[in-house]
Amino acid sequence: MTIGAITVAHVIEALIYTFAFVWAVRGVQIGDLRPAASGAPDPTLMDYFYFSLVNFTTLGRGDLNPDGHLRFITGIEAFHGFLMITASGSFMLQVMGGKAPLSDDG
Repeated sequence: MTIGAITVAHVIEALIYTFAFVWAVRGVQIGDLRPAASGAPDPTLMDYFYFSLVNFTTLGRGDLNPDGHLRFITGIEAFHGFLMITASGSFMLQVMGGKAPLSDDG
């Protein structure tokens, strides 16, 4: 149950970054997201979500490339994802070790 809740939380976090990327590119136009392959179609919403998940997990595939200030948001997401996944792993180790990490018993 805990793993499922953590997974859903991380997917929601990546989805929030997805909308931030779309807003940054299409709304305020501070950067662009381009496919690495020449002649590829413009990225769809699902491409932005995929790009966000790849960044959040710090996988870094390289098939979609940010440009302009979008690179800064990309770095922030990778840093945030690294911190959140590490914290989740620590939380899970405590749960599996029989501790109650959210209790007042300490």
